[in-house]
Amino acid sequence: MAVIGAAATFVEDTQMSNEIRQQFVRDMQVAGLSAGTQGQYLSSVDLFIKATWLSPEAVSEKDVQTFLIGLRDRDVARETFRGYRYALECLFVNTLGRDWPLFTKKNFVRRRSSVCRRR
Repeated sequence: MAVIGAAATFVEDTQMSNEIRQQFVRDMQVAGLSAGTQGQYLSSVDLFIKATWLSPEAVSEKDVQTFLIGLRDRDVARETFRGYRYALECLFVNTLGRDWPLFTKKNFVRRRSSVCRRR
């Protein structure tokens, strides 16, 4: 019996609570995201939570950074990576109010494709 209770607690701890999920959906609606994008963001966040075995409340900035680097190391498509990144940013910054440099620092400047400058 204790094992079942521990397993149930583990499952609860690694899922997004209904309250956070509902607030996340409301935040996405207010941001004007389409139903398809909302579904994709929910799926991305669910997969992140399953991969890290942490509840959203227990996730640290380092956990998100490690996950995103892992995606890059697996050489996922650029749009797949962006989908995860934006979904996680929406959850942790907009819904949970985390002020993490991972999502707020400036992006690196892209190199120009040509060494010649246009005038």
